[in-house]
Amino acid sequence: MLINLITLTVGLLGVGLVAFGAWLILPAAGYMVAGGFCLLWSWLASRAAARNALPAAVADDEEDC
Repeated sequence: MLINLITLTVGLLGVGLVAFGAWLILPAAGYMVAGGFCLLWSWLASRAAARNALPAAVADDEEDC
C-alpha cells in the first residue's frame, strides 16, 4: 500500500517538474506538456479499468467450463 502511494507521489512530482521546466522555456509549452500528461494518464487509467472489468456474458460462459 505504501509503495503505491510513494510511486504515485514520485510520478506526480516528476510530471509537475517536467511541465514546470517546459513552462520556464515557454509558458504555453508548459500547459501543452501538462495537458499531454493528463491525456496520457486518462488513457492509461481507462485502459486499466477496461482490463479489470469483464463482461457478464464472458464471466457466465467461463463458469460452465
